[in-house]
Amino acid sequence: MARKVFISFRYSDGHLYKEELVKKFNNYDDIINCSEEVNRSNMSEETIKKYLYDKLRNTSVTIVLLTPKAINYQKDYFGNINDWIYDEVRYSLEDRENNRCNGLIAIYTPEVEKIVIDRQTDTIVINDFDNLVRKNMFNIKSNYKHCSTPNRYDSDLDHYCSLVSWNNFVSNPNYYIDKAIYKRENKEQYDLKVRIQNNYRYW
Repeated sequence: MARKVFISFRYSDGHLYKEELVKKFNNYDDIINCSEEVNRSNMSEETIKKYLYDKLRNTSVTIVLLTPKAINYQKDYFGNINDWIYDEVRYSLEDRENNRCNGLIAIYTPEVEKIVIDRQTDTIVINDFDNLVRKNMFNIKSNYKHCSTPNRYDSDLDHYCSLVSWNNFVSNPNYYIDKAIYKRENKEQYDLKVRIQNNYRYW
């Protein structure tokens, strides 16, 4: 069965990665790219919301490209988040009429590897960074945890948002998309964070 995906990215340093992903997906009959190409700079917030809801409808997985300019959200003068990537992720995580929340994959590019992970001898540590995708990692409910070792987590199933390197994802996109869809079908096993409130409150 074909899976429809939406790619969220920062145009200034992510559009080439996005174009490469689109070319990659074109080689698969079972992956349909539903990403947007519209300039939203002159749209009102309500228009953007309706546009994104329409665009995300019937997609099942949102893929976020973590590039240097996409790690941190853009904010207005008062420190409030004003960022399309944030909007795309939070709308993807909402259950709403005619569309369930999407599965979520965050792909980190080589330029940000040292920001998001710390490679140690026998494990990979995911660093903390202030991004909604990060708030949806390590969020498996305790009675569903797949890794039985305390303070360790299964990289595929114990995070609602999978964190994947660029090279690993492009080598086998179906594997990660399938895992994201599995978690989407079992989202009640996770404590989802659907937005970042001002003053860094999450819910």
